[in-house]
Amino acid sequence: MSLARSSSKTPLLPLPAASSRHQSDGASDSLSLSPSRPHREWVTKGCIRTTVTLVIFAAYFAWTWPWYLHHGDSDSKLPQTGWGSEAVGVEGVLRAPPLPGVPKSLQTKWAQYSPWHALDKYRAPPAGCNITQVNILQRHGARYPNAEDGENYARAVEHLAAADKFKDKHLKFLKEYQYALGADDLVPFGAAQTFEAGQVAFKRYAHLVNSTQVPFVRAAGAPRVIATATNWTVGFAAASHQRHQPYLNVIISEEYNNTLNNDCPNAGDGSRETGVWLSHFAPALAARLLEGAPGATLNDTDVYALLAMCPFESVAAEALSPFCAMFTEDDFRAFEYYGDLEKYYRTGYGNKLGPVQGVGYVNELLARLTGTPVEDRTTHNASLEFPLDRAVYADFTHENLMVAVYAAMGLFNVSAAPDPRRGPGNIEDDGAQKWIASRMVPFSSRMVTERLTCVREQGRKDEGVYVRVIVNDEVQPLEFCGAGDGLCELERFVESQEYARKSGDGDFKQCYD
Repeated sequence: MSLARSSSKTPLLPLPAASSRHQSDGASDSLSLSPSRPHREWVTKGCIRTTVTLVIFAAYFAWTWPWYLHHGDSDSKLPQTGWGSEAVGVEGVLRAPPLPGVPKSLQTKWAQYSPWHALDKYRAPPAGCNITQVNILQRHGARYPNAEDGENYARAVEHLAAADKFKDKHLKFLKEYQYALGADDLVPFGAAQTFEAGQVAFKRYAHLVNSTQVPFVRAAGAPRVIATATNWTVGFAAASHQRHQPYLNVIISEEYNNTLNNDCPNAGDGSRETGVWLSHFAPALAARLLEGAPGATLNDTDVYALLAMCPFESVAAEALSPFCAMFTEDDFRAFEYYGDLEKYYRTGYGNKLGPVQGVGYVNELLARLTGTPVEDRTTHNASLEFPLDRAVYADFTHENLMVAVYAAMGLFNVSAAPDPRRGPGNIEDDGAQKWIASRMVPFSSRMVTERLTCVREQGRKDEGVYVRVIVNDEVQPLEFCGAGDGLCELERFVESQEYARKSGDGDFKQCYD
């Protein structure tokens, strides 16, 4: 038994009636029990949530315990990942097992398919500052390839496996290999990392939670996103010893306006830029593979697919995939750069209609930070439940939406755009190397916006309300807000988001005209 996964064969956690409020506030009223039995209704729902949480937590512990029993205190002969408890930065968290035998240096070259990893040790707020509100935007956990990509990957494997013989020892496993990856769903490793994220959130922000203040949780409508949100709530409840049990409040359909899913039909998808880069690095790799597999045929797209098999099989099997040994780390750096380009030119700064796809979420964020109604003319759906009185908000989404939010806010703005005609090793001096997909949007990536109330302290001129933005545990400098030390006065932060406050300044209309 494993944590909830987004599979038709593996049902999601049962959700109480209130979690289905994706129509309107009034819709949930018809689901409530008779007014003459309010106490039993509360007991029934509470017991169900508690029971389900305990069962899944026990299953998670049973699933991970054999790994810790075997690897916990002994010196492993496998290459170390370099990500231990210091990556979490919070004591008392049951960590997701690492990927044994998969070096950190390799995992960080998998672009958006990299597992979550902390970019820094979480830093507590400065002296004199107290966190009063937290907004979490998190990508779904590690998954199988989507259905279309999976077909391409299987086809590429078939092309290489059709060789007359294998002269390269790293390819001989293909003689009996059969493609067996699923499609779209979370893998157990992804569910575990999301469970861990829920624990970390409680440990870090427990002072904001009480019997009347539990996180308000939303998710985009894709099954893997819903499963991610559910596993996060279970981890949060487990860390609180079941004292606080959040649940998925709102599921937003991806068929309609959705601030948790990018949507702009007229926007490019970055394929032109990634195609240019693929034509630069893939032919040499194809020639090398074919030298070890005479009789096979490969095109540039096949090379990318074979590279992608390394991360997807590794996170699915929680072990180093044999496809990884077919390539060098330099090959995977080229693979990483493909992902960097795709994110930059799809919903990032390189696409005129990229940032506007994140405007809806930014305007919702501003509304929460200021406690005022949402003002947005892009993707905010005013018919859905959207409270302004919570201390913790958690929203679950996809990486392309997160990139759009970064661009709309002004995060990770580089001095020179990544050039698809030049490799990553040639651009380190001009700042574009800061745009790295594995650092910004790995699986389970998270952007946390903290609102803080600060009193006068040495080094800070004024007391007041401030904002701090943290991406994968790294405090962002917020250069657009002044000093660049990560603290921005709330009023100044709101002013800095002029593009969002203007609802994209006409760009949203261009998405559909």
